[in-house]
Amino acid sequence: MSRDEVDRAIVGLVAAYDRISAAMFEMDAHPALVLLRGGGLRGRTAEVATEVLGAVEVLWSQFAALGAQLDRAKTVRAERSRPGDSELRLLTSVLRHPIVGLSASGMVLDSLAAGTPASWQTVPGLADDLQAVAAEVVHALGEVEAASGRVAKLYAQPAAALAKASADATNLGGDALKGSDVDALAGKLGDAQAEALRDPIGASGPPPALVSEIDALAQRIADLAALRSAYPERIRSLTTAVDEVAAAEAEAREVYDLAATKIANTGLPPAPDAVGGLRAHLAQLGQLQREGRWLRLADELSNVEGSVARAKERAAHLHEAAAGLLERRTELRGRLDAYRARAGRMGLVEHEELSARHRTAQDLLYTSPCDLPAATRAVVAYQRYLNQLTERGNP
Repeated sequence: MSRDEVDRAIVGLVAAYDRISAAMFEMDAHPALVLLRGGGLRGRTAEVATEVLGAVEVLWSQFAALGAQLDRAKTVRAERSRPGDSELRLLTSVLRHPIVGLSASGMVLDSLAAGTPASWQTVPGLADDLQAVAAEVVHALGEVEAASGRVAKLYAQPAAALAKASADATNLGGDALKGSDVDALAGKLGDAQAEALRDPIGASGPPPALVSEIDALAQRIADLAALRSAYPERIRSLTTAVDEVAAAEAEAREVYDLAATKIANTGLPPAPDAVGGLRAHLAQLGQLQREGRWLRLADELSNVEGSVARAKERAAHLHEAAAGLLERRTELRGRLDAYRARAGRMGLVEHEELSARHRTAQDLLYTSPCDLPAATRAVVAYQRYLNQLTERGNP
């Protein structure tokens, strides 16, 4: 090599060494390398750790050899501004000839005592190999870091949900956490994440059953928090609804009383009277709310709302049933009058038997209390006899 070729080669190697040095620093400071060196890994991550840690050991061995040979070349070149033939031959040997002995794994063998080299490499070739392998190792570490980040992200959501549920439950106080062990859930989640980090590359996320348990707790606490916020409005609405039940029951009792006066043996069930129990239940809800018994309050509030709806429906149904009896009597009276008018048009008003049947039906319908089944039979009997007379003519 000429002096200029030597100088260019050294400058190129210095630049390569600086790039490799930066890559080695990035590699050595990489957080994923700490994980791989920590041990206890399994699965694909354990395989990557074996590959990467082996490559790192080889890289440091070769990096040290590159530095030593570069220093050697720089020292020889610095001895004379114009190196002689002997210096140029030595520099040519260092810069061009395969002088670095490598084992089968790539480790540098400094002496024959360290073993017989499986191959020999030039210093520039060593620099090229170092740059390529260092880039591969940094890339592999990046994949491990990305996998670890993915695991952290997968576990962040249930961890945040659990932390929020715990904080909200503490804010609620009372029995919000009754039957739940937040610390145990947090411990299970932490153990699962630690296990996932043993093989972040192959990890699939938190156990579904554990996530479901955490989600259920978080939803329950969220529902209780929503209950606390909505309680004043719900209790106002419920109080109004109970007042409506009271009014509906009062109306139903009025119709009941009238039906009992006008209709004999109504066959109606007892008059509606749920409002007293509902008001007592409302008072119980207030006590539960003041004591912070949220779980019980949630159940009881739903129960009362259901009871109010059923009581209102029952009052309306019984009102309709009682009113129906009175309407039935009115309907029968109207039918009897219509049949009587028909008899008049046919000249049968004075018919003795028909008139007797009319009086029977009329007496039943206009006597209080009215025997509604008997009145119904009497009206039907009058109608049938009138039809018979109409069909065969007036006897």
